[in-house]
Amino acid sequence: MNSRKVILPNAVMLGEVSRLLQEGHTVTIMTKGASMSPFIRGDRDSVELVKKDTVEVGDIALCHLGNGHYVLHRVNAVKGDKIRLKGDGNLDATESCTLQDVCGTVTGIFKRDKRRFDCTSPGFKRMSRLWVNAPRIVRRYCLGIYRRVKIL
Repeated sequence: MNSRKVILPNAVMLGEVSRLLQEGHTVTIMTKGASMSPFIRGDRDSVELVKKDTVEVGDIALCHLGNGHYVLHRVNAVKGDKIRLKGDGNLDATESCTLQDVCGTVTGIFKRDKRRFDCTSPGFKRMSRLWVNAPRIVRRYCLGIYRRVKIL
């Protein structure tokens, strides 16, 4: 397999990723930003995306929020066709969208050393739930230490 790195504006690249996912392809992209720390580290980790029929609380989803703006955040709540998203590295900020705005769901996280973490495994889901449900103060201090040390 021949892979190469191409850098495009997010609106262009993620629009194309969304189209490929709609066609049933699996897509792997490099991440940016720190909003999904500590599970996904921007500019270092890649994620594998697929289009699923359903979206569940706890899934990490790529969503289109309009005006070419996309986020890769964890589904925090689903009510009817409305979804609330929150980055693991965000203490308070959330985004909202609809089920139709979900482009794809993360099934795997690739670390720099090529290790793959299966986001559908019971162990990963359990670890994610522990983090999401931890008291805000615990997440705050853990994120502060993580950002200074970057241990993972």
